[in-house]
Amino acid sequence: MDENTIVIERATSLIKSCKVPRLARSVDEAQLQPATFQTFLAIINDRLPKIFDLISQHEAQLVSHDDFNQDNLEFRLSFVLIITEQLYVTGETYDFQTDRHSLQEQINRIYDGGLMEQLLTGSGSDRLLKRLWDHYQLTLCGKEWFYNPADVLSFVRICEFLYGNLLVTATKLPQTISSFILSVGISLTEYHDPEYELLGLRLFNVLLNETHSAILKELNIHQVVFDSSFKLNAKSKSEKFLRELWRCYFQYIKIAQTGRKDFSEWTALDDVLEALLDGLAFEQNLSLSSILLLYLLKFLTLDLPDFLIDDLDDIQAIDSRCHLYEPVLEQLRKYCSLEFHNRRFYRWHRRLLSILPFELEKSCGSSRDHGKYMHGVNLLFVLVVFPIESEAAGQLLDMQLALLDFIIAFKRHMREQYARIQALTGKCDFLHSLKASVSCDKSIAVFARQVAVKYFDKKTEFWNSIGTSDTEESYQEDRIFYECLKELQSRC
Repeated sequence: MDENTIVIERATSLIKSCKVPRLARSVDEAQLQPATFQTFLAIINDRLPKIFDLISQHEAQLVSHDDFNQDNLEFRLSFVLIITEQLYVTGETYDFQTDRHSLQEQINRIYDGGLMEQLLTGSGSDRLLKRLWDHYQLTLCGKEWFYNPADVLSFVRICEFLYGNLLVTATKLPQTISSFILSVGISLTEYHDPEYELLGLRLFNVLLNETHSAILKELNIHQVVFDSSFKLNAKSKSEKFLRELWRCYFQYIKIAQTGRKDFSEWTALDDVLEALLDGLAFEQNLSLSSILLLYLLKFLTLDLPDFLIDDLDDIQAIDSRCHLYEPVLEQLRKYCSLEFHNRRFYRWHRRLLSILPFELEKSCGSSRDHGKYMHGVNLLFVLVVFPIESEAAGQLLDMQLALLDFIIAFKRHMREQYARIQALTGKCDFLHSLKASVSCDKSIAVFARQVAVKYFDKKTEFWNSIGTSDTEESYQEDRIFYECLKELQSRC
């Protein structure tokens, strides 16, 4: 037996003992406890460092593909499984994962570096992937996944790595694999446990990657995914869950309905928007509301391809490098008031207007989070109120009252902010909040000059109520607040 074979056999024997074993009792019978994996963790903490040492000494023999020597295939398979099982992600804790910081760092470096990509997409990856999918077909079929929680996690992570957004270009999704991912995702989301529902949603979001839209439409997978995920709307309210759920809905709408021209049809977008507005109306937690508001903004900009909203305090233009600063927002205000008419959402216009005062109330504060939410409210105000035709708006009392409530409440907030400035001693958190308030104040000024005539008759008391006329170039408060902002920036 040559030295190369001895190294591979020793390394393969070691690494197989680091694979999380099949449970004796399923997760459906008994909740997992840390003690369940106590013996396993002692083994992995002892042997994983030895494996990394062997790889550093014999990398070519252990992890490189050689057409003339396939002896290391078993090692590479186990290596991929263990790295994805043991990958440490902040906020995700699993009892079967090592708690050794040095090992966690090594594992993460391997996952984030080029080695995983080399193994899964490079030379010799076809045979490895076939063995990998064969393994999962055995461990995740039917109710077998109840006994293999580590394989569930590694499967999700490998799918995200290969077919999600972790590679520069997502790997082409084969039909058989897409069907298998779908079946596992449905099994997880139908199991009434928030942790597994979340993992199922992550698989759904892998499938809904736009790269795979052709095969999704061919097999109608996107519709099955939407039907399965929409049942989860009233489920867990954790931030992670909410992000994955609404990302799933948004990706589905982009694939299925953005090309639809007949906006009068009752579509899935209407179902989604109704669920979103209901959720936003009853949600008082600022972090959870931020996720819902973000996706409301994303839906409202479906027909604005030049403006991609990635977060509540970022708005990107065509060059993908412009952030939310006044020249970009001025461009958006002008485009929405003069050129863009959001006909897709006309039938939701009253309801969208009615939530403005309530969302503003959530953003009134002096923290960074309040400022971030105020940016979102500012964008919501522009995207809902500005892109409308006079005939569509009409002089309707409920619309007028909602707008007046919003503007008057905002003016009250601005007075409170001005009072805070007088007592300020250089708090930069407040600066972020104030910048958002100044920007929203400018949006209201532009509204009064260019858009308000679509909602208010010239003879109404509206112009007096907001303290300006439609011909004024700017608010007095604008000048005051911009000066305060400059002073505040010099202090920070």
